[in-house]
Amino acid sequence: MARPTVSIVIPTYNRADVLSRALDSVIAQTVHSWEIVLIDDGSTDATAELAERYERRLGDRFQYRYQKNAGASAARNTGIDLSRGEFVAFLDSDDEFLPNKLERQLKLFELRPSLGMVYSDYSYVDLQGQRVASVFDTLTPQARQVPHERVTPTMCVCLRSLFDSLLRKYFVSTITGMVRRSVLNEICWPVGIKYAEEWLFYLQVSRACNAGFVDEPLCLHHHTAGSMSRTDKGQNVQERYRTVCAMRDMFTNVSSGQRRVMREHCSDSLIQIAYDQAKDARWGDACKLLFRSLRREPNRRVAIMLCRLFGSGLLEACWPFRKSLTRHHDENRQVISRNTSTLEHASVPGTEGVSLW
Repeated sequence: MARPTVSIVIPTYNRADVLSRALDSVIAQTVHSWEIVLIDDGSTDATAELAERYERRLGDRFQYRYQKNAGASAARNTGIDLSRGEFVAFLDSDDEFLPNKLERQLKLFELRPSLGMVYSDYSYVDLQGQRVASVFDTLTPQARQVPHERVTPTMCVCLRSLFDSLLRKYFVSTITGMVRRSVLNEICWPVGIKYAEEWLFYLQVSRACNAGFVDEPLCLHHHTAGSMSRTDKGQNVQERYRTVCAMRDMFTNVSSGQRRVMREHCSDSLIQIAYDQAKDARWGDACKLLFRSLRREPNRRVAIMLCRLFGSGLLEACWPFRKSLTRHHDENRQVISRNTSTLEHASVPGTEGVSLW
C-alpha cells in the first residue's frame, strides 16, 4: 500500500476481551488512509488469534508484533519504530476513537502546517457505566486555559509553548494526541514509568514543536476495574513521585520558574505519601518525608501538617521557620540549613536515631 497518513499504535497485554472494540473504532474512522500497529506485549490470552483475524481482513493496513513483556511504554516505542505514517496516534486497547477523530485532527494540521502535535478533548465511561461527555468541562479545565488562538470555533493553536502549561498540570491523555512522525525521531516513551508516562512523553513533544488542540471530544476512555489507578491510591502516589523525579532529571535545561514547578510537584507528592504513612501510625517515616518536603519547597502547609501530626514539641522546633516560610526559596534553604541540627533533634514519636535528611 501507499504510505498511510496516520499510524495508530496500540499496545496490548491480555486484553483480547475488549481489543476488538479499539480496533473496530479505527476501522470506523471517516478518514481511511491509516494503518494499525498492534504491539502484543507478551499476552497469554487469545490476542494472537484475534490479531490474525484482523490481519486477514485488513492486509497490509495491519501490523502485528509480539514481544516479551516490557510494559506499555516499551510497546509504544516499538510501534513508533514500525510506523510508516506521516503522523502517529496512540490508542489503548481498552479505549476507542470516536469516528471523526483522525479527520478533525488532520484538518487542524492542514490549516496550520507548522504544528507538530494536536491533542483534543475526550469523553469517558466511569465504573458505573455513566458517560461523561467532556473532560475539558469537568476534570481538566486547564486545557482551555492554555494561551491560544481559535482558527475555527473548535480548532485552536497554542500561542506560546504548551510546555509551561503542561508542566503545571497534565491534561493531554495518551489517546488524544497525534504527533507528526518527524517530531518523534529523537523522542520516545519513558520506559520503567508506571504512572502518567504520557505526561513525560507529551512534555518532551511539546518542548520540541508547536502544538494545537481540537476543542471537541474525539475519543472515549473506559475506566477499568482492577487497574492500579482505580484500586491502589497509595501505590499511585508513590509512582507519581517517581514520575516527577524522572521529570526533574529529564528536563535540566529549564528556567528557574519551571524548576520551581517541578520542585513543588515533588514536594506535594512527598506530603501525600507522608500523610498516608501518618494514617498508618508510621510516625518516623512520615516525619522524615515531611522534612524532606519542607527542605525541597518550604511552605506553611507542610509546617502546619507537621505541627498537627506531631504536637507542640515540633511546633517549638519549627518556630525558626515562621518568617522564612514566606520568603524566597533560596532564603528558605539557607534558614533550613542553619536549623538542621534543631530539626534533627525534634521530639517526634518514633524518630529516635533517625536522620531526617
